Amino acid sequence: MEHNLEHTIALLAHTPSALNTLLRDLPEDWTLRNEGDETWSVFEVIGHLNHGERTDWMARARTILRFGETKEFEPFDRLAQKRESKGKSLGQLLDEFAQLRSENLAELRGLNLQKEELARRGRHPSLGVVTLAELLATWAAHDLTHLHQISRIMAHQYREAVGPWSKFLGVLQCAGHSS
Repeated sequence: MEHNLEHTIALLAHTPSALNTLLRDLPEDWTLRNEGDETWSVFEVIGHLNHGERTDWMARARTILRFGETKEFEPFDRLAQKRESKGKSLGQLLDEFAQLRSENLAELRGLNLQKEELARRGRHPSLGVVTLAELLATWAAHDLTHLHQISRIMAHQYREAVGPWSKFLGVLQCAGHSS
């Protein structure tokens, strides 16, 4: 499937409500536990999404549009959520995510990007040259990756409780994809 900006924006616009519907007011047993050593909890994933909304997607889009390949993207701190989420509740993080996403999508829509701008190239610190269209498609796929991750984290909490049915539950067989 080729990148389609309208489809990307539609998916990105639905993520906050999907997360809110799934996670708001759940007991902390569902949201503060992880899958084991060096894995994230649901709470940490939402904090990570917030950090990305503040420092990644639109910041990098602006860099591409303003500087092209002449300025490398700022490196992304994949663990910033640990300090940025401290003292907040999951409800606060969900509200923050919805607000940040709404602002970012308003900015993205306001750019009225055309095919020429979507083909503009920027420079990622480890991937090298990327296009604006690739960045925006990755933003949507990133949301889906973390929705998948959240489902996997939550299912992991019941890995023993489901007993013999575990062999039929693909979410319990998945070892994860985010390294």
